[in-house]
Amino acid sequence: SNTRSSKSKMYTLDDANEELSQLIISGKISSDDVRCLKATLKEHISLKEKVEKLKSLLGRSAKSQREAKVSSDAAQKRLAQAMREIERLNKKLDKLQTRPSHLDLLMDFETNFDKALLSVGQSGGEDTAAAERTSFKMDDNQESSNLDTMLLQELGEAKSRIEKLETLNSAMMSRSTQLEVGTKTLEKERDDARNLSKRQQMELRMAKLEAEQAQRALMDKVASLEEMQIEIDLVSKASSKACVRAAKGEEAANSLKTEKNHIQQLESQVQALKEWALASAEAKQLMKERCRILENKLKVQQGRSLNDTGDDKSNPEKLLFQKHGSRVVGAGDISSFVINLGEHASIVDSRFVILRWKFDSSPGDCTIDFNIMKGKCETSSDFAKADYLIKDRVITGGAGGETEGAFN
Repeated sequence: SNTRSSKSKMYTLDDANEELSQLIISGKISSDDVRCLKATLKEHISLKEKVEKLKSLLGRSAKSQREAKVSSDAAQKRLAQAMREIERLNKKLDKLQTRPSHLDLLMDFETNFDKALLSVGQSGGEDTAAAERTSFKMDDNQESSNLDTMLLQELGEAKSRIEKLETLNSAMMSRSTQLEVGTKTLEKERDDARNLSKRQQMELRMAKLEAEQAQRALMDKVASLEEMQIEIDLVSKASSKACVRAAKGEEAANSLKTEKNHIQQLESQVQALKEWALASAEAKQLMKERCRILENKLKVQQGRSLNDTGDDKSNPEKLLFQKHGSRVVGAGDISSFVINLGEHASIVDSRFVILRWKFDSSPGDCTIDFNIMKGKCETSSDFAKADYLIKDRVITGGAGGETEGAFN
């Protein structure tokens, strides 16, 4: 199943459509199965597109989450810096609040000055004390005026500093509130992104499960199609074998009928041949008697006695041997008859041996193809290679003749 799934993943939609068209053309699947397969393929493609979209959304959400994390880290750093600055300003403000005011300093100065005057009055005389009182009063007035101006300047500077610090504090407080609002919004966006990523992960899992289910259904359908194809192949093989067996049986029945007809024809031909053989034997006896009568007439005309056998020394020809025989030949039969000199081959010169032949056929209207060949020829291959003395002579009724050089 793993190999099948890997192979199916390698295929594209065009390959699947081409394979379906080939299966339809070959007649291996029906149109209903093709519709189901096309529907599953479309569903698989839509699920694949959904998975791709979910992957892109997850990538973008992860990117936005990283950016939000970076911005939240930067905001937290700025918030920490602002909190440290606020703490420093609060410490400075506390220090300024604990610092003595100008009136306190003035009262301390007066008390110290009075103490100094008392100590000086006790040590000197009255005259000197009166003279010095005037001088001290003048000095005290100048010093008090100078001190008042200095204290007023310091008081103005302190007020300006306090106002500046208050403005800075208000700005820092507004900045801190803004940062808190920004952090809250960032945290909310982060939570939303996390929820979105979780939801997308769930959708991705569901899409994967649906894709796996669709793939399993597709594999089941492919397996069922393969089983159907195997069954179709088995049925086609069985039908072809049955057709072959039926054809063989029909051929055997036809051959049996033809053989029966042929046997009947042969039986009728055998009966006719038997009758023809009897007639030919009777005709042969008649021909022998006729030949004997003709020979006797020839002897009478030649002036020889009827008992003369032809062994006359005045006749230069010498009869070596004679062969007589009869043969029953049917239509289309081929037979051969071999004639050899035998024991006469050593005492005669084969160049001067003459072969005289004569035969009759009955009935007289039958035709016979007659050939005389050199050598011993008994098969069709021997007939094809033989040296013909007489070739393809057609004889009707009977014939006779002589051939020279038959034994060379």
